[in-house]
Amino acid sequence: MKKLFPFLRSMRFGMILLVLVMLCSLAGSLVPQGEQAMTYVRAYGASAANVLIAVGITDIFHTWYFYLLEVLLCGNLVLCSLVRFPAARRLFPALKEHTKSAEPEIPFEPGQTEQAEAFLRRNHFRRDGNLWFKGAAGAYGSFGVHLSILVILVFGSLVLMTPRIQDETVMPEQTLTLEDGTAITCLSFHIEDETGKLDYASRLRVTSPDGKSVAEQEIRVNEPLRFGGYKVYQQTYGTAGRVHIRNSANNAEETLYLTEPCFLSIDGKNGIFFRALYPGYLEEEDGSYTLITSTSMGYPDPVYDVQSVTDGSAASVLAFPEETIQIGDVFFTFLLPAEYPGLRIKHVSPVLYGGLYFGFGLMVVALYLCFFLAPVCVRVEEEGFVLCSPKARDGLLISLQAALQDERPTGGQS
Repeated sequence: MKKLFPFLRSMRFGMILLVLVMLCSLAGSLVPQGEQAMTYVRAYGASAANVLIAVGITDIFHTWYFYLLEVLLCGNLVLCSLVRFPAARRLFPALKEHTKSAEPEIPFEPGQTEQAEAFLRRNHFRRDGNLWFKGAAGAYGSFGVHLSILVILVFGSLVLMTPRIQDETVMPEQTLTLEDGTAITCLSFHIEDETGKLDYASRLRVTSPDGKSVAEQEIRVNEPLRFGGYKVYQQTYGTAGRVHIRNSANNAEETLYLTEPCFLSIDGKNGIFFRALYPGYLEEEDGSYTLITSTSMGYPDPVYDVQSVTDGSAASVLAFPEETIQIGDVFFTFLLPAEYPGLRIKHVSPVLYGGLYFGFGLMVVALYLCFFLAPVCVRVEEEGFVLCSPKARDGLLISLQAALQDERPTGGQS
């Protein structure tokens, strides 16, 4: 145990754990997380996909070994912080006591005592009798760095491990309302840009539940929209049929998107049963049609496979865009299909992001204390001065000596 405890709180063990966590995070960034098994089979092949799934790479931030690494690294940082805090608290008082008892290292010439004190005053040293000091907070720099890493690790891990994820489809010009009232409106979606290059992009508008905050952005696969605690990703896409319905009895109209089989009816008995949308067809010599099921070439000649239901009897019909089927007083006009985005919506509590940003801010402050605010004590007496610091002191020593030389009084000739 005497050897184990020093190793567990050692910098070497901490660096080993940090490297392992970074490697796991890199794997989680390169390999899509939480997808269906067939997604990995198509991307990496069956054998590689089986290995990735078996070792947990496809959901690495929820594996037992990633949890273990996080716990060990947190423990290492806690032990390092506990060890460094008492030492940091004792550093400055010990430095002052050492400065009080040390022998003057550089003697003063007559009149230089006042010049040294003026120099220290200009450089914002505080005075306690003949003792001058500054940078007491710099003693806590190393402790602050370890504490900031611990904060970043804890809150960063919670951000990775606790997001609420939901996959949703939003039709163009329609709005998806989330549980907390946040509204996501799909303004437009396209698969190709103006030059014909593949460019899966959605323009979204997100509105807060109170309607006071609004964000609008075009998102792509690796360019999510960030809004509050939400990240909205462009994940997939699909093609939906569209039908315009008009009731001539009351002139009511509505346009619906068709993504799965459904029965469209006013009275629940008569109407249109939508079965499927096909990307094209082949017309045979006898006038019949053979439907094309492959969507690899898009939907160049879309056709709707429907059944018209009237008074309990159903008839199969192939409907083409701009074609209208009348059932009683209701007119069903089939339109050109529309492409729509599939969105992945991640939500993380803003409190966790706040903790993460606090950790980064704490690290900036701690690094400043480490490198730019070294604790320094100076004792000034008639005989000379003593300058003590746990870090490099040559710069301040040279500046003090230069100030004494510059301010040395010079005599004139009579």
